Amino acid sequence: MIMKMTARKAVDPIIATLLLIAIAVAAGIIVYVYVNSLAGGLTSGGGQQVSDQLQLDAYNYIQGTSLTATVRDVGSGSVTVSSIFFDGNVAGAISATPTGSCSSPSLNSPYATCAPGQTLTIVLTSSPAGVTSAASGTSHTVKILTATGGIATFTVIAGRTG
Repeated sequence: MIMKMTARKAVDPIIATLLLIAIAVAAGIIVYVYVNSLAGGLTSGGGQQVSDQLQLDAYNYIQGTSLTATVRDVGSGSVTVSSIFFDGNVAGAISATPTGSCSSPSLNSPYATCAPGQTLTIVLTSSPAGVTSAASGTSHTVKILTATGGIATFTVIAGRTG
């Protein structure tokens, strides 16, 4: 049995190498464009930085009575406190007039406007529910929202000062 050799036509090795290089370059360009557009979208769409910054200076959480919290404006601009939350429940009204160096303290929203460095003392008694019924040693979240969208979140512990 004689095997007949047929000449196979194939791509020349030089042309094959050039085709592989062209495919690799095209794939690299596609990856570059994808990564560049993704990174550009993540870094350029940040919007305006919020300058509202509140810091919890001190709190006194007397179990069964009230929560007194003093916050300070440590940002670069004035802050208007528009909402106060205790464990996710909105404080419709605070029990005592806010004190401190902030201007226009009020029992209802907006509670006060603080310039940089000024303090605001807030007293929560029965509103929202849960302020006075908290068990000793349990931690609770106080969230303060500003008129321009700033959020300050603090953790307080019932029966303690801080």
